[in-house]
Amino acid sequence: MRNLPPVPCPSRRGLAFVWLCWAAPLVAQEASPPDSAAPPGSTFVPLPVVFYQPETGTGFGAIATYYFRPGASTGTVVPPSEISGSAIYTTKNQILTSLGTRLYLSGGALRLAGSVAFTKFPTKFWGIGNDTPEDAEEDYTPLTAAALGEVLREVASGWFAGARLQVARRELRELSDSGQLVTGTVPGSEDGRIVEGTLLLVHDVRNGTLYPTRGRYYQLGLLGAATALGSDFGYGGVRLDLREYLSPGGRHVLALRALGDARSGTPPFDMLPQLGGDVLLRGYYAGRFRDQVMVALQTEYRFPVIWRIGLVAFAEAGQVAPRAGDPRFDAFKASLGGGLRFLLAPKEGLNIRADYGYGFDVKAGGFYLGIGEAF
Repeated sequence: MRNLPPVPCPSRRGLAFVWLCWAAPLVAQEASPPDSAAPPGSTFVPLPVVFYQPETGTGFGAIATYYFRPGASTGTVVPPSEISGSAIYTTKNQILTSLGTRLYLSGGALRLAGSVAFTKFPTKFWGIGNDTPEDAEEDYTPLTAAALGEVLREVASGWFAGARLQVARRELRELSDSGQLVTGTVPGSEDGRIVEGTLLLVHDVRNGTLYPTRGRYYQLGLLGAATALGSDFGYGGVRLDLREYLSPGGRHVLALRALGDARSGTPPFDMLPQLGGDVLLRGYYAGRFRDQVMVALQTEYRFPVIWRIGLVAFAEAGQVAPRAGDPRFDAFKASLGGGLRFLLAPKEGLNIRADYGYGFDVKAGGFYLGIGEAF
């Protein structure tokens, strides 16, 4: 649930390496992912899953999704709405549960989303800053209950405006005896409630959401949390996410992304902009670097090889800093990698992905199994 920031849980698209007991029927039917242009109807898809990430080890569990199309058919192709739930346990004793829905109404002009989640997620913290040393690593376990609601309305062709509200209660457990968090000096090392609101402006003219080959996706978010909203923490922020998809032909795609994220005030350490994980700066542990400001660049070249098998090469760079004017060209963290793709559902462009990223600044790599592209 990456759109519940207090919950350090993998996103659903990066969560599951689907067992063949589900993959084989889906490949045969090609009838269930969310970008389907099939006639109106409903589909229930149970997903037994196994996945691996450096932050979780091996995870086991299930995701169940019900796809449906509310309202009468208008002849316009609209992604199906969905209701989904998940329950995951990992070899690092992490528990991740969620229940959510995404609705496309009024021919896709009105988009509603909501979710609730509970996680117990033992993880690691190295401190705040762009140059935190490896020997500063410490363990901690957040217990988080969170809820999210989002509404977007099309205000012009391809342009959507709306808002998001997120509420979370987070408690920290199993802190390292000699770490920074146990001293209480790190903002957010105390338990508390987070209430965060975000104003959103989105420009989405991609020719698909699972495997876009052309188009662009831009998102601007202005966010804030305040005691007046019932939050125990007060801060503000802005987030800009720019993506472009270019294709020389067929399923060959050059995907480009620029991301900027900044906070003001005193956000909890786990609400700061972060680098690392299965989506941004692969090869670095999720949250390895964090601070008030983050900038990042990503590029991927995706291409088919034979049958349903494809390859990806990617390069990523990013850095964090305490203030907006502090990022420097020589301070970027970099990673390179590649991956294998298996086209699970050709009609919708849904891929299983296996990526390996190498982080030059930590001289370590990460192997990721998932479903769907990183961006």
